[in-house]
Amino acid sequence: MSARKRVALFRNNFLPYSETFIHDELRFHTRYEAVVMARQWRNAARFEGHEVIAVERLPEAPRPLASAWYGLTRRAQAISEGMAKGRFDVVHAHFGHNGLYALPYARRHGLPLLISLHGRDVSVLLGRDKYRPAWWPYLMGHRRLFREATYFLAASQELKDLIEGVGCPPDKVLINRLGVDISAFSPAPERREAPPVVLMVGRFVEKKGHLDGIEAAAAAIKAGQALRLVIIGDGPLKATYAQRAAALGIGEALTLTGALPHAGVLDWVQRASVLLAPSVIARNLDRESGLIVAKEAAACGLPIIGTLHGGIPEIIDDGETGYLVAEHDAAALGARLTQLLSDEVLQARLGAAARRKMEREYDIRQRVNALEDIYDQAIEARRASERGA
Repeated sequence: MSARKRVALFRNNFLPYSETFIHDELRFHTRYEAVVMARQWRNAARFEGHEVIAVERLPEAPRPLASAWYGLTRRAQAISEGMAKGRFDVVHAHFGHNGLYALPYARRHGLPLLISLHGRDVSVLLGRDKYRPAWWPYLMGHRRLFREATYFLAASQELKDLIEGVGCPPDKVLINRLGVDISAFSPAPERREAPPVVLMVGRFVEKKGHLDGIEAAAAAIKAGQALRLVIIGDGPLKATYAQRAAALGIGEALTLTGALPHAGVLDWVQRASVLLAPSVIARNLDRESGLIVAKEAAACGLPIIGTLHGGIPEIIDDGETGYLVAEHDAAALGARLTQLLSDEVLQARLGAAARRKMEREYDIRQRVNALEDIYDQAIEARRASERGA
C-alpha cells in the first residue's frame, strides 16, 4: 500500500468546542494524513488523536510573545520548521481569515491552498464590520487570497453565491458540505419526556434566532400545548432570553442550561421531541452556513423546524424531514411546533426520514472522501499550472 499524502491544516485556535466538525473531519481521513498548524492549541484533552504543531499550548505552555508575533507577522519558528520537514502535498485552512496565515507557507513550498468558508468569514466582507480593526488584515488581504488560493470550499450554496458576489472567481469556489459521524448517533427508542422537550442549541447571539423560538414556544403553549423549552449555550443575550420568556408568561417553561460539552448536548437531543433552528441574518449580516447540531439531531431521528436561511434548507426537506419557515416568522414557527407536538406519529415519520437523509447525504465518511478527491484535484491543478508556466 502506497504512503498516504499529507495535508497541513491551518486553524489558529485549535480547537473551540463549537468546532467539533474539524476534529471529526481529521479523524476520518483515509488517503491523507493531516498535521495541524495552530497559533494556540486548546482543549487538547477533548480533541485527542491529532498531530499538532502550535506556537503555544494553553494552559500548559503559554508563549504570549511568540503568539502575538505570529498574529502580527504570520511567522513562527515552530510552524516554519514543521512545514519544512513535513513533506506536505497540500495546505488547507479553515475560515477565510486563517487563509492569510496559510498563504505564505503554501507559496513558499509551492503547494496548492484550499480555504474552507463557514459563514462569518464571508458575511463580514458584505457589511461595515470589515472596517473594525480586528478585520483589517482580512479586508486588506482577501483579494490576494482570491488570486492565489487554488480553491475555496463553501459549506453551502448560499456561501458560494456570496463569496462570488464579493469578487472570488466562480471557478475557484466548490461546495463542500460538512458531514457527521452517522455511526455515533442513533434514534432514541422512545421519547418519554413529559412535558415534551423543545430544544434550541447555539450561542446566545442574534443570528441564532432564539428570540423567535421563544415566541414560537409561547404561541404553542397559548394554543394548549404543554412543553418545556430548553436552550443550550451562553452569550450576551442570556438575560434578554429570560426577560422575553417572563414577559410572554412562559418563564417557568424555560430552561437555560449554559454551555455544555458535546455529550451533554447529545443527551438533550435524545430527550427532545423537536429541534428548533430559527436562524436569521443578523443586523451585522452575520449568518449560518450549515448547522452541525441540526445534522446530528437529524441523525438521531429528531424532526427539525428551521428557517429558510443559509444552508438550513439543504439539511431539512420541508414536509419530509421537518419544516421550513421564513426568517423572523415566529407565528409560522409556532404553528408548525404546535402541529408537531400534537402528533407523535408525524414526529416519528419526519424523524425517520431525517435519519435516512443524513445517511444518504451527510455521512462523514462519504464527505471526507469527497474532500480528499478535492485535494487530489487541487494537486493536479497545481501541477498543470506549473507545466503551463
